[in-house]
Amino acid sequence: MSIRGTMNRQKLLVDNIIKVVMIIILLLLAMVFSLFLLMSLIVYLMVSLLIYGISGTYKGIFNKKMNVIKKVLNFILGIIYILFAIYMLNLLFTPPRIPINYVIYFLSLPIFLIGIGGLLKGLIVNVYSPLLRFLNALFGAITVIFTVIALIFAETDYIFHLFTLLTTLTLNGILRAALYLSEYGLSLKSFKNLKLVWFLMDNVPLTQIEEN
Repeated sequence: MSIRGTMNRQKLLVDNIIKVVMIIILLLLAMVFSLFLLMSLIVYLMVSLLIYGISGTYKGIFNKKMNVIKKVLNFILGIIYILFAIYMLNLLFTPPRIPINYVIYFLSLPIFLIGIGGLLKGLIVNVYSPLLRFLNALFGAITVIFTVIALIFAETDYIFHLFTLLTTLTLNGILRAALYLSEYGLSLKSFKNLKLVWFLMDNVPLTQIEEN
């Protein structure tokens, strides 16, 4: 089997493990915390809509391949999605609609999966830089520990948990970006390489990226 085929199998294995963990979490929430599961689906849907809106706005401004009509439509729809998502999230999180500790729960679950992803990619996928594999595995494990602590003690030390979760999320984002770039011998020293990360996350070949 080719190196590329082995690499894709390793990546697929990591993705499948993360999906299984996510399904297990959703099933546990469905059995024990049905109301929280419903609220989680709404929150994550709105966050996804927010990200999609930002992406659409970005394409509407910077995508040179689109004609003027498509750029305007992407920009307008992006703004509408962003405003609607912010409105819904504000509606959900404004007290006394939900307890403040639910913010910790909503943050912890996706960050937990991000930590698991970093840990598994560092341990399994051997195409990346050895140093970055080690750092991603290390911070992935640390992230998992912090998210579990935050979930258990969400009702106490709210500010501390919020700080640790956002800090680990930021570090994971930086390290994951550096990890993906290392596959092609690139680094974050050049800020322009950051734009390539989104393509690499979708497993777009580098030759296709260069064409675009």
